This record gives sequence, C-alpha cells and structure tokens, in this order.
Amino acid sequence: MKFSCRLFDYTKIHHQGRRHQFTSLSRLDSNIKHTIPQQTQVRRRELRNNEEICWNSNNEFFQFTRGRFVINEKEQLSERHVRFDIKRLAQEAARSVGAKYCIDIQKCADGMFNKAYIFTLDNDKQVIGKVPNPNAGIPHYTTASEVATLDFMRNVLKTPAPEVYTWNSRKDKENNVGAEYIIMEKFDGIQLGRIWLSLDPSDKMKIFLQIFEYQRLWTEKRFNAFGSLYYRDDLEDSVCMPLADEKDDRINGLDRFAIGPATGREGSDAGRSALHCDRGPWNSLLDYRTAVGHREKLAIETGVYAPKQLAMLYGPGLYRPTQEKRIDAVQSYLRLVSVLLPSDQSLTSSHIWHDDLHSENIFVCPKNPTKIIGIIDWQSTQISPLFDHCMDPAFLDYDGSMIGDSLKRPELPENIKHLSKSEKNETIKEYLNKSVMVAWRMLVKNKNPSQYAAMMFENTTKGYLLLLSRRLHELGEPQFRALSLDLQKEWLESNVNVEQKFPLSFSPEQEIEINADRELSALSSEAMRSMQQRLGRIWPDKALAEHDDYQQLKTMLLQIKEELASELVKTPEERAEFEKFWPFD
Repeated sequence: MKFSCRLFDYTKIHHQGRRHQFTSLSRLDSNIKHTIPQQTQVRRRELRNNEEICWNSNNEFFQFTRGRFVINEKEQLSERHVRFDIKRLAQEAARSVGAKYCIDIQKCADGMFNKAYIFTLDNDKQVIGKVPNPNAGIPHYTTASEVATLDFMRNVLKTPAPEVYTWNSRKDKENNVGAEYIIMEKFDGIQLGRIWLSLDPSDKMKIFLQIFEYQRLWTEKRFNAFGSLYYRDDLEDSVCMPLADEKDDRINGLDRFAIGPATGREGSDAGRSALHCDRGPWNSLLDYRTAVGHREKLAIETGVYAPKQLAMLYGPGLYRPTQEKRIDAVQSYLRLVSVLLPSDQSLTSSHIWHDDLHSENIFVCPKNPTKIIGIIDWQSTQISPLFDHCMDPAFLDYDGSMIGDSLKRPELPENIKHLSKSEKNETIKEYLNKSVMVAWRMLVKNKNPSQYAAMMFENTTKGYLLLLSRRLHELGEPQFRALSLDLQKEWLESNVNVEQKFPLSFSPEQEIEINADRELSALSSEAMRSMQQRLGRIWPDKALAEHDDYQQLKTMLLQIKEELASELVKTPEERAEFEKFWPFD
C-alpha cells in the first residue's frame, strides 16, 4: 500500500474547543447549606480580602521543584516551567463548582509533564487544577483529547475517571489564565501504593479483579479508526473521523465524540512534537503502523533533539550508535511492517486503554481499601491495537522470570529452611509476586482471551519488533536489526511462508556487523544495569534525583565515570568519544 502522508497545520484549527464549562444541578444547588465554624468563616473572609496574599508571586507554583536532573538539567527544567495567572485559575476553579472564591492553593508533587494543584474553596469543596508543561504534547490536542477521554471512560465505559468541571485547551487572548488547563474532581481516597505491599494475596486479588473488569470493558469496545479521542467540535474536518454513524450511538450521545490526531507520548517525546508528520487519524492498522515508521525516520533524518537515555551505556568497547544504523533499522521496519502485523482480528482492532496503571494512579476507599474509587492520569491516551497497549497493570510490579503460556503455579524451593533470613525473605517476596502475576494471567486467559492473545503476541519476535519500532529515534536499533535477522531465520524455517519471499536480505558482512552489535549492545545494557545496582536507592530514574541525594549522586557518578574510563579508554580519541557518549552532566 502506498504511503500518503497527511500533513496539517496545528494553527489552523477553529475555536469550538476553546472553553467548556460543565454544570450539574446537584453540584450547584444554591439551596444546599454548609455548616462552617465561625472561626473558619472569619479566616476565609480575611483571606478573600487580604491584598497581601498574592499567589502569582510564588515562583514555586510554576517551576519544577520535585528534584534535580542529572542529564541536561537546564533543558529539563525549562521544558517543565510554565507561567500563567494562578489567581485566575483559582477563580475558574471556584466558579466551576458554584463556590465564591478560593481560600487556599496547594501544589501537588511535580509530574514529569504537568503541574497539578489542590484548590480549597469557600464551600468546603476541593478540586484539582491541572496545567500542562511545555513538554506535555501537542498544544490544544493533548488537553482536548484528555478531557474527551475522561468523559468517555467515566460515562460510557464506566471507569472511575475524574469528572471534569471546566477546561480550556487554547492559550489565546480569550483565555485569561494564560495557559491550557483542566479543573477536575479530587478523589477522597488514598493511593494504592500506600497499602499495596501490606495487602494479603486475597485482598490483592480483589483489587485486580476490579482492574480486570475495567480492562474487559475496554477490550469489548472496538473503535473504527486509530488515533486519539476528542469531541467532534474540537477537530477540523480534515483530521476528524466520526466515532460511528449508527442510530443507537446518536441516541446515546456518542456521536459527539470523534477520533482525531494521536496524542501518545511516543509522538511528542524527544522533539517529535515539532515534526510536521502524519499524526492520524488512520482508517487501517497498516496505515497507522506505516506512519509510525515514517515519523521515526523523519525524526532521525532531521536531527531533532533526542535526549540521552538510561537503557544502555555507549562508548568505546561498547555499542556505538550511528545515524546510519538507525536509518537502516527504520527502513527495515517499513519493508517489514506488512508482515509483522498479526492477522487475528482481536489483535488488529483498535481500543482505548490506560497504559500506566501504577499504584500512584489508582485511588482506593480509606474505609475499604480493596475498593477502587478513582483512576487518574489519562493524558496522552491513544486508541491503538491491544499489542501496542500495556496488558499487565504496572502496580503488579513484577520483574521476575518469564512466565510464558504455561502459567505454572510457583513453588517455594525445597531448601528454603536452610537460607539466611534475608535470602528467605527475598525468596518469599519473589514467590508471592510471581503467584499474584500468575493468578492475574490465568484470570485474563480464562475470561478475556483477546487481551491474553495480545500478551502472548507481545512476546514473539514480531511483537518485539513492533514494540521497538515506536522509539527507534531514541534507541533500540541494534536490537531491532538483530531481531530482523532472527525473524528471517524463523521465516525460512517455517513452512507457512514458502510462497512469499522475506522482505529483507542480509549480506554476510551485514550479518557479521549485526551480530557484533548485538553482543556490544548486551554489554552496553549490562554496564548500565551494573551502574544502577551500584547506585541502588539513589539511582536517578528518568534522570531525576531527590534533592537530598543530588550531591552524593553527582559524586558517585563522577567516580563511576572515571573507573569506567580507565577500563574502556585506550587512546585520547577514545576518551573524547567516551565523553561524548557519557549521559550524565
């Protein structure tokens, strides 16, 4: 199929998505009386009238304050700094739920892509205000899609996403806040992460039974295109695919939704948000997955900013990435894509999904901690095939041995009585974690076969190649090229494809280079893992360090750097190369 790139200018979008306000009679009923202690009433009145209180002068509201970055800190902080009128945002928050004014603002711990605040209002209500950082994604689309997604998940798929009270996806003269924003419900619960480790296996089962039921509903809902979800009024016709035309959908109000440009992180991270490329929506899986390859190729060729990564350590004696190898990997993908895609309809249909179900994004009832009351962080949700989604919820936090399709129940080793106390505790921990994961997989296999089929496909050579293809601009080209070579051997050994020629061919010299890079990339991965193990608790996940750990971490990184240099560097030229590839500031 010939690729046709759909290019569009993000500035030429009309204004229907500019500002939206949702009201509820039950929420804004003026007859509801609030009993407030007199002392509190006086304090609130003083806060309202106190001209000394100026939230806009608190710079920490607008800066990233959660920690220090050890890679490109200046750039990292800049793309997480956003200035706006927080007093105006507080007024919008109060107005959205029928309050008169805001009495307090608390900033939540910084996320990597957004600022979030708790607004306490004069009617005893608290709401969440969310403002995207410059690195959050494509302007307008990221916010507009998130709002529509929250609405759809909450009201159509009956998933406990927060209710949106008001929002604005446009940063223009009509937006007096000066930034895109969403005002939404604050869940009166506790994060699952605070209690997960203390739960016994039966209570953990109750939690993931609820998650399973949500995911079963997500699996059942199939869309007619690939991209992200929006309200139809927020999209130009050129990038709008109506959700459906059936009479039932019009009656149920689903015709107000549409599928538009994809807002997944893979399309905006590492400078991709600046690319003028096909972002969808797409009618077919092949069109969507072909566009992924052209996007990565464009990112590599134009040299947009690619941040240093923490998966592999590059340099002399290790793997050395080049633009030529990355281009070769992308071109190989574009020749392979049609044979990589599965034929099973359950794997080729499009679905909406939450791809980051870690324990901090799930809220449970304080009085009944096995009951889920809310799921947050729906930004950048994409409508994709199941194999492009995260099938296992992240809160299970399993990083043990491969489980596979046998789903054999784990057993404690016979020599456990002879282990030391620490070894015994670690063994029991691994046993319990694997038991929970096996139970989860058995549930999915028996009750949601489409989801399970996606899990199994992800662990095939084709599945791994499709996974790597989405981030080739940043990393993964040695693994992709090696797996392409493996796939050729599988192809030739199989009797299924005897009449179809494999799309790629490799010269003996190319095979030697690819296999050498396979070994070097394994060394590079092991070098980074060893560094991570040595740093232990203070390892800077996502390049971020706690304030209290920053100086110690910098000292240890410098020490490790010199130790590695003494082992790997043999010449002044290699020292220069080592410095070039060293990821940390």
